[in-house]
Amino acid sequence: MRTTVTVHLIAVTCIVVTSGCATRPLLPPPVKTAAPPPSFEDVTTAAGLKGASGSPCAWGDFNNDNRPDVIIGPTLYRNNGDGTFTTVEKTISGPGLWADFDNDGKLDFLSTRGKGSLHRNVGQQQFENVQFPGNPSPSRPWAAAADANNDGWLDLYITNYEKTFGGPIMPDQFYRQKGEGIFSEPKRLTDGACWAARGANWADFDNDGDQDLYVSNYRLMPNNLWVNDGTGHFQDEAKKRGVYGVAKIGKQPASKYYPAYEYTGHTIGSCWGDLNNDGNLDLAVVNFSHPPKWQNRVQIQINSGPPAYTFTNINAKNAAGIYWQESYAKGALGDYDNDGDLDLYITTVYKGDRGDLFENDGTGRFKAVGDARGVRTAGTYQVAWADYDNDGDLDLLVHGKLFQNQGNRNAWLKIRVRGGNGSNVSGIGTRLRITAGNLLQIREVSAGNSGNQQPLVQHIGLGDWSDSVTVEATFPSGAYLKRTVTPRQSILMDENQAQIRPLQ
Repeated sequence: MRTTVTVHLIAVTCIVVTSGCATRPLLPPPVKTAAPPPSFEDVTTAAGLKGASGSPCAWGDFNNDNRPDVIIGPTLYRNNGDGTFTTVEKTISGPGLWADFDNDGKLDFLSTRGKGSLHRNVGQQQFENVQFPGNPSPSRPWAAAADANNDGWLDLYITNYEKTFGGPIMPDQFYRQKGEGIFSEPKRLTDGACWAARGANWADFDNDGDQDLYVSNYRLMPNNLWVNDGTGHFQDEAKKRGVYGVAKIGKQPASKYYPAYEYTGHTIGSCWGDLNNDGNLDLAVVNFSHPPKWQNRVQIQINSGPPAYTFTNINAKNAAGIYWQESYAKGALGDYDNDGDLDLYITTVYKGDRGDLFENDGTGRFKAVGDARGVRTAGTYQVAWADYDNDGDLDLLVHGKLFQNQGNRNAWLKIRVRGGNGSNVSGIGTRLRITAGNLLQIREVSAGNSGNQQPLVQHIGLGDWSDSVTVEATFPSGAYLKRTVTPRQSILMDENQAQIRPLQ
């Protein structure tokens, strides 16, 4: 476990940084820009994606041309750089996720289709199947990758669901990597009851330098927060930290396949992100919920920060602006208007419900703007943000439709991370700290978002800021790199240029 204390001076205000991350900086709130909100245009047909599947998607630059490509369902689409995509001859098939598992500088693809398969990127749009132990009992599997023990090699978690309605439930699987893209046989994180999972998300929510794991469970089952001890061993602290779900009516009789449990929520997707720009990762928990009010609704869980790192739901009775729809499903965070805070799109799956875009006011409270922006969509589990046209604003892929962001005058910065001096080359797990005047933002590079995947490139909105921007990266190895840059460009944070900070 790394513990680093750094003092930064901005004007006359001090920021205390613990484990490489800010803890509630004593800064005035950001001034919201007066730039008008952007609109969106449906460019699905023009982009060559007409007929694309509405199943979960994975964005990743597989050919290293700095243009995000995408797998949608069974099809890989190459980004041509002119606003269009070309179908690549079928060599790999989704759903799944992109990551450089063998640390050779090219993104490989882990498919969760069937029992799963690992496809090594050999260049020239070609992939070769490599050894993978497989998912012993696949059931609607979704994957997420992170370096759980900070040894420089990415590990893998695959969730599973119930085989049939009511059970039995197929257990989730955790895969440790031996190195060179070779995985050990999977293991469960617990010998206890397994729940009907719908997705997993890695993040260092407690700022201690290792990756923790949130698992979203369905069928009114409690969620898991697997807290990492720094060596890749975990303890479920969901109830202790406040993200277990709110148990309304006590323990209930259960199916013959699993013991009684406390009824909480039907969680289908969850998203980590600093929703109020205080330097701590918060959690949006997307709950499908039938009309009875005791069933958990969407939760906006705000992280208290040190020392406890517990969470408080500020959306009780829709207080954070996420109104109730019955069939909420998957969520994706992204600063669509480049004003310096993370906005949220949530999909739905029932007929009559429609996905919606929620605009953040900077405090983690939201306003529904999907109608005004023209991005309400019918039922889907697909949602991800990506700047596919590299014009500095986030576009939206949802329900098999590509919505091009028409932009506004707000500034932006895109950050690509490359590990390699002790960390995985993809840079997954790297914590970024971006300071622009009084606005402090953090991002963490992640792979996998409850079944979908956004690009590894981090997109930062800067509002009307036009002066220099400080970017700090803390890599999984503990290496630290600081750069001062100007807005409206893409930059690389390369671990090979970093230094190891001494432990304090």
